[in-house]
Amino acid sequence: MRNNTRKLILAAPIIVLGATVLLRTIARARPDPPDQDDEEEAIKTPTRVSIQKRQVVIKLSSETQSLVGISTAPLPSAREQQQMTAPAEVLSVQDLVNLVTSYAAGQATLRKAENDLSVSRREYKRLKNLFTNQQNVSAKTFQAAEGLFHNDQTDVAAARQNLELQAAALRQNWGDEVTKWVAEDSSNLQRILNRQEVFVQVTLPSGESLMAPSTISLDLPSRGRISASLVSAFPRVDPRIQGSSFLYRTFARGVLAPGLNLIAYLSFGPRLQGVVVPFSAVVWWQGEAWIYEQTAAGEFTRRPVPTEHPVAGGFFVTKGFSPGRKIVLAGAQALLSEEFRSQIQPEE
Repeated sequence: MRNNTRKLILAAPIIVLGATVLLRTIARARPDPPDQDDEEEAIKTPTRVSIQKRQVVIKLSSETQSLVGISTAPLPSAREQQQMTAPAEVLSVQDLVNLVTSYAAGQATLRKAENDLSVSRREYKRLKNLFTNQQNVSAKTFQAAEGLFHNDQTDVAAARQNLELQAAALRQNWGDEVTKWVAEDSSNLQRILNRQEVFVQVTLPSGESLMAPSTISLDLPSRGRISASLVSAFPRVDPRIQGSSFLYRTFARGVLAPGLNLIAYLSFGPRLQGVVVPFSAVVWWQGEAWIYEQTAAGEFTRRPVPTEHPVAGGFFVTKGFSPGRKIVLAGAQALLSEEFRSQIQPEE
């Protein structure tokens, strides 16, 4: 037991010396920790964003602008009417086809009755003249001609009344202008029946009183906008909206199937002075529209854009933007990314 204790006492300095050498070796192998300033310098990137007069300003060199595809242009002056939106629906014309068929049959019946009346009238007048002058015409023959003449008069009156009822049905369902097309067998009607054009019902919001413009724009799903021409006031009411309706027509396209719901843009009121902000300049963030204005050489500031008055190619704006001010037409999304990238700071 004493021998073992003596061996441990003699070996202790050797063990301590070995541990010291090992720790020094490990310490030399480990790299020195960087200073805090050096670490922050390594993880931070130069920012191009600053705050000036409570506005975020992005500064980019001309080389960087070219690299990310930034292009600018001055806002041109524009004069536009105010616009409102209204729901629209592509109409089926199956009931119109049925009404046109009935009207055509009524027209044929009336023409036949009028032809019969023309013949019987001439015969009646001839026999009446002979009978009055006591020539070789019996009273029976004359009376038969007279009866046929009056019967034909009755047939013509009935045919005309039937045709008027057919026209009334057309007016109640499609309005005066379409009824006129049917009566005249207009080429406008043939384009509708041949699916070269389609009818669109546009309904104003309940309580709105507006003279329907002669031309409107229709927003097609993923196809941009097309124009439509006014036909007449529409006698039918959309039960969902209960507002005044108007009938428009436009060229048929594959997407314009009966029952398709669209958004119509109607211009109204006097023309106002303003500018048109192109769609390509607009970026969307948090549900709002923004553009970047060039405030100085290489400096850009984000600004909100009103979207209440869309027009062909952009948004018509009457306040806050003046003609000649430069905005970013291409590359606005890159500026938005740069602006918000600068707000993300790495954790220490």
